[in-house]
Amino acid sequence: MATDTQPAPSGSGGKAQQAPLAPFRAGTQPTYKPSGYSQVNALGSTATELPDYQIGPTNLLRGIEIEISAVGSNGSGSNVAFNGDMPLGVLSTINFQDSGGNSIVGSFDGYTLSMIMKYGGYAPGVSGDPRQSVVYSATTGTGSTAGSFNLVQRIPVEFVQRTGAGSLTNQTTQSPLTLSLTLTTSALVFSTAPSSSCTVTVSVDLLGYWKGSNAAATPSPKIAGSTQYWNRSSIQALNGASDFYAPQLGMGKSIRTFLWLNYATGGARSTADFPSPLTINYKGNLLFNRTKNQWQNEMSRWFGLTGGTADTGPGLDTGVFVQPFATDFGKDVGAELMLSYLNTDVGDAIEFIGSWNASSTLYHVVNYIDVQGALTPGLV
Repeated sequence: MATDTQPAPSGSGGKAQQAPLAPFRAGTQPTYKPSGYSQVNALGSTATELPDYQIGPTNLLRGIEIEISAVGSNGSGSNVAFNGDMPLGVLSTINFQDSGGNSIVGSFDGYTLSMIMKYGGYAPGVSGDPRQSVVYSATTGTGSTAGSFNLVQRIPVEFVQRTGAGSLTNQTTQSPLTLSLTLTTSALVFSTAPSSSCTVTVSVDLLGYWKGSNAAATPSPKIAGSTQYWNRSSIQALNGASDFYAPQLGMGKSIRTFLWLNYATGGARSTADFPSPLTINYKGNLLFNRTKNQWQNEMSRWFGLTGGTADTGPGLDTGVFVQPFATDFGKDVGAELMLSYLNTDVGDAIEFIGSWNASSTLYHVVNYIDVQGALTPGLV
């Protein structure tokens, strides 16, 4: 009796080839859970160090959200007003660290973190700006609740949501990731404080990915084990014509974003004192030479800024300038294929040439990727 047989696939040695696994995101779902960490303190005359929080297990950690809710009491009707970076900067220290105490995101203040979320390419356009959220509020004036505010800030861990790249393994409490926070003073938050009090509640929520149950999908994100960093350094006392080299933050890694914040004497952010033009050379090659108008026009295009009032969600931010290298997908910053990062070697020189109009401090904030294995650009 004849039998119906199929030939073995060519080159398989008689065995059928296994189908390739689907991408990581096809076999998992993002999770969101309160951590149980909540601290309540009144703003006072000295900064308050909050207890360190050792991040609870989430399988993979893709982000951390910090909820900040403040209740102001303005019994005698003071005309309450906030200082320039506030209330975004109410946390004077945010420091997300690995198990060895090395800063992954930080150490810096909440205003810097807010600018990272606005310009870091983690949400379409400027929707990552905390001031764009429907839950954001900051009450000024003479009412009984003046001095109250509410905001949510996110510490980014993954840097490509489409693939989960950057998510950190977080399955044990034996070698915990740690979050350190410090609440600033009332005098730094308010130019005119509430007459009675302001009590601040700080809570932490964890964003993760569950262990996928789909055996046909890759169990780990793209370039698993890779970590993105946001670190900050400062260059002091810039005044007049200046030519200097940036600190070696992230050199030897793939640079995803540069962010600069310019503060004038007295502590206020300043666009007026920032150079126009500013020249930045990288390894002796011109990276760019822009006037402030040219730069702000580029930022408007990159992030969909529609203008209007400065220091609001859709507007430019005083003294804040950004250079992204995550624009290779031809759409929003952050819709990236990991093709156009600035790949560096240890010791590479980044030179700044410009003229500051008054004494300033420039904060140099660098987003870089410590890649484990080969950086393989692509969609999945």
